[in-house]
Amino acid sequence: MHTTRTLYDVLQVSPHADADIIKAAYALLLRKREHATDPGTLRLMKDAFDTLINPASRAAYDAKLADAQPPPPASTAEVATHPPPAAWLRWLILLLTFAAGYAGASMWHQRTITRMVLDHQAALASQQAEIARLTLDQRAHEFDARSAQSAAAREQRAQEQQERQRERELAATRARLDREAATYQRNREREEATRERDALRRVEQERRDRAAEDARNARLAEQRLANEKRELDRLYRENYPQYR
Repeated sequence: MHTTRTLYDVLQVSPHADADIIKAAYALLLRKREHATDPGTLRLMKDAFDTLINPASRAAYDAKLADAQPPPPASTAEVATHPPPAAWLRWLILLLTFAAGYAGASMWHQRTITRMVLDHQAALASQQAEIARLTLDQRAHEFDARSAQSAAAREQRAQEQQERQRERELAATRARLDREAATYQRNREREEATRERDALRRVEQERRDRAAEDARNARLAEQRLANEKRELDRLYRENYPQYR
């Protein structure tokens, strides 16, 4: 009896294998045949993988396999081709031996695929852990960089604030000195003006005092002259009466 080879046989998986098993089996077969030069086998493996990995195409392929199953042979044919009991025993032994070998090979294949899946998952987990570690390291580095930038920015702002404070203090000191200088200048000008007015008043008072003194002296001189004239007149009348 001739058995038709299916796409499951091409990938060496069970018809009930899931997508992960199919992927692992395809990867395993590619690894085994990475140096193969038969393009037909590789193309058949690729077609089998593309058909079975897609749920829709796999369902259609399973339905086609179910429709293509041959009907059971008629009972007359079984009677006509019924071999002797010894032949049946040999066929049964061969069939059991083949089934055991096929089951062992299938179990080995399934274990290999399972191991590959687990190895792949472990490698993926390790890779994800490494990626997570690198991500954390990068985030820590970025955080440190942002912290350093923030510290530098705070220090720069503090320096700028100190510079502005010094500028304000210098401006306040300059303004205070300018006010004090202006006040001193005004006070000095007022004092000079006061001294000038006082000097002018003293000069004017001295001039008035001298004028009054001069006027008083002039009056006294006039009075003295008048007295002396009266005295001369009296003496003249007394001594020279004939000339009166």
